Amino acid sequence: MIEVTNLRKVYPTKERDFIALNDVSLKFEPGEFIAILGESGSGKTTFLNMISGVDIKTSGKIVFNDLDVDKFNDSKWREIRNQEIGFIFQRFNLIDHLTVMENVVLPLILTGSDNTVAREIALRLLNEVGLEGVEDKLASELSGGQRQRVAIARTIIINPTIILADEPTGALDSTTAKEIMDLIQKFAPGRIIIMVTHDEDLAYSNANRVVRLHDGDVISDEKLKDKNSVTRDTTNKLLMYETKVTKRLRKRLVKQFPEMEDDLILGQLCDVPMERKYVSNNPVFTRKIARENYKQKGKINRRILYSFVISIVLLLVVNLVMRNITDYNFNLFDVNNNYEQFLVTDYEDLDDTVTSLMELDYVDEAIPYYEHYVQEMYLVVDDQRFELTVQNTTNKGVFSPKIVTLPTKESNFYLSEQIIAGSYPSSENEILVSSEFILTRFYGYSMETVRNGDRTLNITNVSKFVGENLYICGESISDTSDDIPPLSTITDDCYKYTIKGVLNSYYKGVNYTGNIYAHADDFESYVTYLKDEVNFTRADEYYDTYVSFYVDDVDAFIDLDQISDDLDITINNSELREYIETKSLEEMLYFIYLAIFISLIIISGTIDINIVTSSVHSRIREIGIYSCIGVSKRSIRNMFVFETLEIAWRILVLNTLLYAVIAFGFTFLYKNIVVDLTGLDSLFGVNELFSYQIMFSAFVILGAVVFLFISVLVPSFRAANMRAIDALRSEWYRWVEET
Repeated sequence: MIEVTNLRKVYPTKERDFIALNDVSLKFEPGEFIAILGESGSGKTTFLNMISGVDIKTSGKIVFNDLDVDKFNDSKWREIRNQEIGFIFQRFNLIDHLTVMENVVLPLILTGSDNTVAREIALRLLNEVGLEGVEDKLASELSGGQRQRVAIARTIIINPTIILADEPTGALDSTTAKEIMDLIQKFAPGRIIIMVTHDEDLAYSNANRVVRLHDGDVISDEKLKDKNSVTRDTTNKLLMYETKVTKRLRKRLVKQFPEMEDDLILGQLCDVPMERKYVSNNPVFTRKIARENYKQKGKINRRILYSFVISIVLLLVVNLVMRNITDYNFNLFDVNNNYEQFLVTDYEDLDDTVTSLMELDYVDEAIPYYEHYVQEMYLVVDDQRFELTVQNTTNKGVFSPKIVTLPTKESNFYLSEQIIAGSYPSSENEILVSSEFILTRFYGYSMETVRNGDRTLNITNVSKFVGENLYICGESISDTSDDIPPLSTITDDCYKYTIKGVLNSYYKGVNYTGNIYAHADDFESYVTYLKDEVNFTRADEYYDTYVSFYVDDVDAFIDLDQISDDLDITINNSELREYIETKSLEEMLYFIYLAIFISLIIISGTIDINIVTSSVHSRIREIGIYSCIGVSKRSIRNMFVFETLEIAWRILVLNTLLYAVIAFGFTFLYKNIVVDLTGLDSLFGVNELFSYQIMFSAFVILGAVVFLFISVLVPSFRAANMRAIDALRSEWYRWVEET
């Protein structure tokens, strides 16, 4: 039963308030078929919206089954519409991208009913309305008459107390209109039918009561004939299904339908009414419908998917290329330029200069510094002698070996991170050498021969050389023969150094591979040995002597001119200026990268948002339909969440695969630019300069997914919160503009 008293609806406008309903008082009871007549703008549809909770009244009272609707909130109204009120619209309001079957069962499965039972009943209803065999067709593929039949089946499947029909034949030809009205009449017994129309013949030939509205006022209320039956026998039979009677089922049904008690025999099959319950959120079927929505909305979803994938790949590729190219060059600069070392090239006394420098607060270390080119040396490994050879290789510095002084502290050695075997020298006569120097000069095994496949080597790891001895001779000890001098001659006439660590050589273009790094004390011992033990009197003429010092913070300002004046010395560090310029360039490139990324994000993000927003807005009518059939806001929101998840996981998979292919492809290109010694890193070193930018890539991909959810869910959540009338009205305005 529905009773309205002094119902009033006013729409405020700029010029004046528009009164859609003016103190309407009516009462409707089961068995009545009421036709509401009136011209456009008389308040007919507004009245339906008021009594169904689709719109909000301005004043007055509505009583629904003895309940005051003023106590209903939005969730309660949705439950009422799902359980008690069925809608038949002029424009059908089906979900076009769902099948006929999915449209019919939608009010049930999204609110908790059993899917199998719902489909069984839906098939029976489709047969009853003349749509046998079309259950798998999309709603968009049907004719107008077929679509209205589907709408009737969707309405009847919830077995409503009230059916609200808004111009149900307005978009149909006369023959189809009659068929549709016959169907409505067929399901009219036992319920209230309120039909809005402007067709008087239709009203008087079908209704048993006609209410006429004009400018929001009831101007007549005619009872034409007796009410229909107050029972729903036809519908009840259609909405039953066969199942085995259990104790629990029998108890429930006897409570709801006492007249069925004798028919419900435990353990036997029986036709029983479908159990209706309202669940505000049914994630299983919400996810299922969302998946179907995604499939049927394939074109727009592919646009969203490809838009995001292309945007992400573009960002990742730009970052991968730019970061690795710049990182390689900056790292190559770091290993080729000892900018942390300051050399004093002109001074009065070496020891006094070292002492004076150490007295400065910001100086961390000051030591004598020597450079000495070596002519002859021998490597002894397991008592086996190896002499210097000439072999073409990548870094030509190996052909000019020289002893270079190490800082006392490892933290001041600019190549400390390049030690790939052994450790930093800490005892007497320990040295560092590069892997390329040992392998090329003593074994004839160079990067070039490896790449050309010219020679094999039984050494698998340069750690083998740690602890072995390198003998350096001040002058030639070999005779005129081609034989290597005996081991006794080498040990007697040459100075012994022990290899403590091996440096990385896995870079093309480095300048340190020919250096032999030794501490200052050990070099001085070497010179003394040459003078005293082998009587090499001109030993002092073959090396350069300087003072080197290291500061606590090379990035801090140091007034070198002031130090030079105070100590009367000349300081040289040309590489520091290059370091400062390189660092400035690096910072500038960082901002350039940032500008490029922001530009790409803004451009691609704008495109993505427009596509997504357009997709959501195109589905506002769909949201209005969900609201009308009683789907909760939460379920509508979840539907968009699940649809977004369908896109999101595809974005994750596609971008991960595409980026993996691109990154590995770029690896080969990168190794051709640098040095490709894959599988030989234990010999020449590990090139850790190439970065797959995994963390950044993961951040961008996950960030894009988050961005997708925000761009989809913000407008969709806002749309889900729209009142059904606003959602349907926005679509009506669009339809009017198109037609």
